[in-house]
Amino acid sequence: MKKPKGFFTYFHHSAMINHLTDEQAGRLYKALLLYGDEEIETDFEDDHTCALAFIVLKGEVDLNFERYAQACESRSKAAIEREAKKRKSREEG
Repeated sequence: MKKPKGFFTYFHHSAMINHLTDEQAGRLYKALLLYGDEEIETDFEDDHTCALAFIVLKGEVDLNFERYAQACESRSKAAIEREAKKRKSREEG
């Protein structure tokens, strides 16, 4: 699967993120980047708040990646169909 270059952050997450300290938010952000880039899950066993936030946001990263893969597949199919129509039109014309 082709991987996107990043993931989206949504405003509706701010209520959860605002309950974290700046240090926790930084750890969480770094963990999400590591997960998105290398699929490595950070263990927040020392911080249950960050662990819960990571679980929620990890799901969002996964969903972003899934939607990206679907969009790539859809665009690829559309390009193949477009080329087939062009080829058929040239053959008929």
